[in-house]
Amino acid sequence: MDVPNIWTSGVPGEQRSKVKEPRVLRLSDLLAQKAFGMELVVPGVGDPEVTGAHTSEIHEPARWFEPGNVMLTTGMRLLSDAHPAAPARELVAGLRRAKIAALLFGVGVYYERIPPALVDACTESEVPLVSVAQEVPFQQIENFVNRSAPAPDSYGLKRIMWLTNDLLDSISTEEPIRSLIARLATACRGTAVLYGASGEIIESTGEGPTNLIFSAISSQPARYDRVSIGRWEVMYRSMVLRGRGYHLAIATRQGAMLDDLGDVLLETTQRMLGAINGISHLDISRQRHDNAQMLTSLQDGIGVSRELRYWELLKPFGFKGFEPVRAVVATTLNDAALLPARVDALIDSAERLGLPMLFAENGKTPEVPAGFHAVMPQIRATDQWLAANTGDLVVGLSETSSALSYIPELFADADLAAAIARRRLAAGSGSGQGCMVKMEDADPASWLLARLKSPTDRKRLNGFVQPLRHDKELVETVQGYLAMDQDIARVAAWLYVHPNTVRYRIKKAGEMLGGSLNEAGIISNLYLAYHDEIGRLRILHAQPA
Repeated sequence: MDVPNIWTSGVPGEQRSKVKEPRVLRLSDLLAQKAFGMELVVPGVGDPEVTGAHTSEIHEPARWFEPGNVMLTTGMRLLSDAHPAAPARELVAGLRRAKIAALLFGVGVYYERIPPALVDACTESEVPLVSVAQEVPFQQIENFVNRSAPAPDSYGLKRIMWLTNDLLDSISTEEPIRSLIARLATACRGTAVLYGASGEIIESTGEGPTNLIFSAISSQPARYDRVSIGRWEVMYRSMVLRGRGYHLAIATRQGAMLDDLGDVLLETTQRMLGAINGISHLDISRQRHDNAQMLTSLQDGIGVSRELRYWELLKPFGFKGFEPVRAVVATTLNDAALLPARVDALIDSAERLGLPMLFAENGKTPEVPAGFHAVMPQIRATDQWLAANTGDLVVGLSETSSALSYIPELFADADLAAAIARRRLAAGSGSGQGCMVKMEDADPASWLLARLKSPTDRKRLNGFVQPLRHDKELVETVQGYLAMDQDIARVAAWLYVHPNTVRYRIKKAGEMLGGSLNEAGIISNLYLAYHDEIGRLRILHAQPA
């Protein structure tokens, strides 16, 4: 839109061409511009002078205005309050103290008409209130006012400051990234969108063609940061925050706005995203520290008398009082490190499933294998999380209990279950790359053997089968006999020998061990001594363990 020239009257004609001093711009002059689709809703007092115009959606905007300025708004800051009367009065009171010329409200964006609470507040305070048609971009009004008002260069600097502070104000909201992108869209009079590295939309506001925008910017060489899509002009920035790539784009049908402010908006927003990300990281770090501290307290042991208090302390972490919980002990395969990205993925997955969890890494010393300890309730999400995240880990799960004073015993059970899982993995009877064992599913032989940590105990167990060690055929026959449920015919078929040969070997083995393989005691001792080998043979012959 061409801005009309408003010249002083009463200057002699022969001097008027030489002296072109702009006269004072008043609210009536602004309302007279029919192209702006303005309607005076609350007249206020007199015909105030207009010295500048600026769009703002921030909290307490009046501190950024000078006397005679007009404020343009779409009412976004009133949306978050179920009762807008109080924030409307607060806004108008601040604008009156700042001696603004008028409040201009753009209808059709967030509100189809000006909220009655805002009309009432302006009426009470005698602050002029003007409605602006939906199809009129605020930038046209700003350009008209600021070119007609004195000191445009000074205003340009102030405008950048206003925009920057408008974006800064988003950090204090409950959803800072969403608020920031919404304010960015308002500032550019169009669309703002934040993409992930692969094009997924993280936040977006406006009616721009977001899919076409990403297709266009992803096909451009890195040195370009501006593209055209039909009537839309697009500027974008690519960035990396904490190791993850993002693309930030603004799109508008007003190319001149991008010329003037595109770089400022993108640069400021990029810095704001970095600040929000940093604040979020600090908050997450604090939450994880508190989470690990709570887990450590429970692992150290609490008295029964303190259980009720600790259930209350667990509520902020998402736990429900006296809900049965499990202890989880997990280690990586082959002493691999548990990388920070893997930890983030484990915790993020639990959050997405709505699974409360106390979580702490271990493996900080050479004596402790890399992995983690956790406490989680036994709910449906627990099984989903375990199935999705532990395929490359060795995992032991305790039985469930609703007694927090029993947590140390639960971790002892989980440690034992993890030891059983490691034995099964070493014996080749684990499924996939990792292995998970629930303590309630472990048979007595498994948990008894998992408790054998002393070399002396292992030596005693192996000593029972010491008489057989020099006869490989005899050992192989005995192991197959136990793995195949003492079925002579199956053992003979497996060894490609006559069944009588199997009977002879079994009888001989019993005699060497001082008894018979028909005795329960001999059988149980052999089962313990050859437990891992029996497990491997059962897997080989598809027999249930």
